[in-house]
Amino acid sequence: MALAGVAVYGAIAADRLAELVLALGIAAVLLLVYGLAAPSLPALVGALAGSAASWSLSAWTRGSGAPGGTIVVATAIFVSAELAYWSLEQLSVPDEPELLAWRAAGLGLRAVGALALVSFALAALGLNAGGGLLLEAVGAAAVVGLVALIYLLARAGHQQAGR
Repeated sequence: MALAGVAVYGAIAADRLAELVLALGIAAVLLLVYGLAAPSLPALVGALAGSAASWSLSAWTRGSGAPGGTIVVATAIFVSAELAYWSLEQLSVPDEPELLAWRAAGLGLRAVGALALVSFALAALGLNAGGGLLLEAVGAAAVVGLVALIYLLARAGHQQAGR
């Protein structure tokens, strides 16, 4: 649902090429549906990448700088990735309410962390070269933190799948 919202919002917000933005977004949503139905991890990765590409094209049509919804869109894609991965888990025992609450709380914290990292990265990247070395270092650290967060989540998911 969130990826469909990203596709529609990107198409509406695009200054030009709205049809292409929407087509990329719809293709991503269809790939997500296939990835969940099949189940296919590569299809899910393709769906998330397609959704990000759709938003990136939409943002590109609006010129330099990050559009206002970029932070929310990045967080929506992140949460979609988490929920899609959860959907692929093959648990033989249904989740107990306490476990579900812990998982939901963990997802909320990770989403807030992703939102904060994207916010810091965009703030730092929005500064021109005259912003100073310290501010550019903060931006670079935020980007490295975001990549590290994605790596840790992927690693934890891989270890959990191996159990």
